[in-house]
Amino acid sequence: MKKILLAFISICFLTNLYAQNYASFPTESAHWNCLFWHQWQPDIYYLTNYQYIQQGDTILKGKNYKKIYYKELDSQTQESYFGGLREDTVKQIFFFPSSSYLSTIDLHSFPNDTAELLLYTFNNLSIGMNLPINTGQATIQVTGIDSILIGNQYRKRYQIQNNKLLFGPEYWIEGIGSTKDLLSPFAEEFECKYYTLCFSDTTTYYINSPDGNDSCHYLTNIGIFENELNKIELYPNPAKDYINFDMGMYKDFQLSVYNSVGQSVLKKQLTSSNATLNIQSFQSGMYYYQLINDKGKTISGKFVKE
Repeated sequence: MKKILLAFISICFLTNLYAQNYASFPTESAHWNCLFWHQWQPDIYYLTNYQYIQQGDTILKGKNYKKIYYKELDSQTQESYFGGLREDTVKQIFFFPSSSYLSTIDLHSFPNDTAELLLYTFNNLSIGMNLPINTGQATIQVTGIDSILIGNQYRKRYQIQNNKLLFGPEYWIEGIGSTKDLLSPFAEEFECKYYTLCFSDTTTYYINSPDGNDSCHYLTNIGIFENELNKIELYPNPAKDYINFDMGMYKDFQLSVYNSVGQSVLKKQLTSSNATLNIQSFQSGMYYYQLINDKGKTISGKFVKE
């Protein structure tokens, strides 16, 4: 009798799991708050809190899309149009990249800006299935299926293995996307990690912080309090020939600069609160800097050489 009862409960659970309503992607405003963690040495790393913002509509190649914007949350820069997102009638989600953003936060890569790209599919997935997404560049496979309660609704969740993303696990959730990054099928991890910290729309709120805290913004204590850190300014950014460090009341810093792949390109002692750095010989691209004072307190950041 007990075995029959357990079998009945199992059947009911599976029936509920596979009969639950599909949660489609949002059609109104939505936000994906994310974290990019770049670490090329044990004690040298950089964090970028950034956000994808869905707002407004556009028509591309005769199809309707939701506009997606990208914004770095720890800087004063404005959000930038990134591309269009749409969902069809068979649970497929497409992304149409903007021509000005074929590559952004370091390791995203899109093959073109002339056609939409399949970003997700939630159509009749099964364990072991290889997905026809970013083919030729990534191998993306479904390795598990379960459900997760978000608000008052259970949503299907799929465990994903992507050979371009080295640090698991990654899950795709109906109506939200990847727990790593909204555009994870076109991302790559190498000395870096991606996290979707939280997602929100008009009816949904979902938290996925790497340390389990209820936060959509991730900070690590690296030696200088945040209110003190805000007094250190770097300008202009992007810069062409020279870049200025204004460290307020602070001075006597050891400056280290690294290129986008973590190679050291400059080490210099800064002995005053204002310093100008000559970057004329630098190649165009993204650079990371680290400032260490005489007490071992550290701040890191980044700038762009035009």
